[in-house]
Amino acid sequence: MRLWKLSYISTAVATPDEALRQLREICARSGERNARIGISSVATVHRGRFAQVLEGPESAVRALLKRIMGDPRHHSIMVLADGPIVARRYADWAMAYRDPKAFLSDQLDDILQQTADVVRAMKATWH
Repeated sequence: MRLWKLSYISTAVATPDEALRQLREICARSGERNARIGISSVATVHRGRFAQVLEGPESAVRALLKRIMGDPRHHSIMVLADGPIVARRYADWAMAYRDPKAFLSDQLDDILQQTADVVRAMKATWH
């Protein structure tokens, strides 16, 4: 089983306040289902834009994205990251809401760690 990470952004159909309410409702309802299929996830909404990170078996992540793409509460889905990972960042969260600042901080931490890992790997090959 290959572990996969996919992140995307989309535009909410509802007003920003209603989109936040909808997302909190989605998080409350989706946790049990995500846990059953091996998905960990975190999501946020800011100024009418949703952002979500999905982690899990590649087939489960892709099937969930297909379902998400059919959700009428948002449109203009843009995938930002789509690839294999070594370990989950959100293993303890089947479906969690994070406020936008915490969500962005998590993503920046991941980018910085990935960059450091690549540089370390490159240096290891230099003779």
